[in-house]
Amino acid sequence: MKRMIILALTTLLLMSSAVQAARVSPRACWTLAVYLDSDNNLEFWAGKDLDEMMRVGSSEAVNIVVLWDRYSGPANVYRVLRGGLEELKDCALDGVEPNMGASATLRTFVAYALKRFPASSFALLCWDHGDDFRGCMYDEHVPAEGFDILTHQEVAAALKGFEVDVLIYGACVLGTVEVVYEYYASGLDIDYYVANEGYDPMDGFPYDTILARLVAQPGTASLDLANMFVDEYIDYYASEGKPYSQAVTLSVVQVSKVGRVVADLRSMTDAIMMDMDSYAGIVSDARGHANLPWSENGWDRLIDLPTFVKTIHDESLDAALVKNIDLYAVASVVALSETLLRSLSEAILYHRNLHSMERAGCYGMGIYFPTSRETYQRNEEAYEAMRFAWKGWTDFLNAYWVVKQ
Repeated sequence: MKRMIILALTTLLLMSSAVQAARVSPRACWTLAVYLDSDNNLEFWAGKDLDEMMRVGSSEAVNIVVLWDRYSGPANVYRVLRGGLEELKDCALDGVEPNMGASATLRTFVAYALKRFPASSFALLCWDHGDDFRGCMYDEHVPAEGFDILTHQEVAAALKGFEVDVLIYGACVLGTVEVVYEYYASGLDIDYYVANEGYDPMDGFPYDTILARLVAQPGTASLDLANMFVDEYIDYYASEGKPYSQAVTLSVVQVSKVGRVVADLRSMTDAIMMDMDSYAGIVSDARGHANLPWSENGWDRLIDLPTFVKTIHDESLDAALVKNIDLYAVASVVALSETLLRSLSEAILYHRNLHSMERAGCYGMGIYFPTSRETYQRNEEAYEAMRFAWKGWTDFLNAYWVVKQ
């Protein structure tokens, strides 16, 4: 009898301890960490987006944590509440002037958010300017240096060892194969990548509608959350009176599938290089068809990869009727381009466009294709720092430029 009483008391104590632990350290469904860098010319827009987040705020199941570095003052770390902000003074980045373009700053923030707000799933949203393979997160108030930018190698170093269910960029032209392959080849544990192949309007994401859906359905799966960002973004700019709606696009990429895309791209371009003299015209047509319908900061040098490959495929079929192109080479390119199109469709899980982006053939993943070697050389150092550059693409570009020039 005494043994039964002791066992019963022990069980009650264990249950009480478990309940108390749950009350002290609840585990949420989601933590969304927002790396909000407006230490530049975007402070007004950052404040607007933070206001949208405060219309919804965190819940017991969803934590919204923001590191906000302003142009007009130091950075602060907040838990976003409905109608307000809770300053998190226990974070080392709160109240200081950090370098948002430094790998250590991003790593410190992510480590803090994961430890302070444990959850079943974790999403990281990086908010600021984006500049394709050259980097993102501009900080114009770096002590002693004045300016810095996060390279993608620095992003990879910052996120090494962390599990990120969804990585989202609220920034321009980061939806390229070069960027996502850098993260894949660096061994990062990222499931889904949400980024823009084109220009990201100043209004950014509609955070109020996205967060309202997430808080209402905290059990949302990672892919569903990624798709939700796409849908709410496109629907917002499709609504009447929104600026920039003609050139809006967004996609979701499964990071683990990008290695196959790059391998298949190399196989196709290697086959084309076997007869570049004959194929240069088709490559030129494909580049032209895949060029996005606007230009800013030289981004006309970025083209849509799926459209490029589809044009290569279709014109190769037509070329089979032309006697001066080797039929064996054509058959090889057709087969390899079909394989690549399949791997692209498996990697690009979801994309949506508006208006001109849809008509132009913007299908969720860009690639760098400058018009000449001289143009390439202006960004040669930054491009060749990317792991993708050494997977056959620069060889292909050089072979093409030799024929075209």
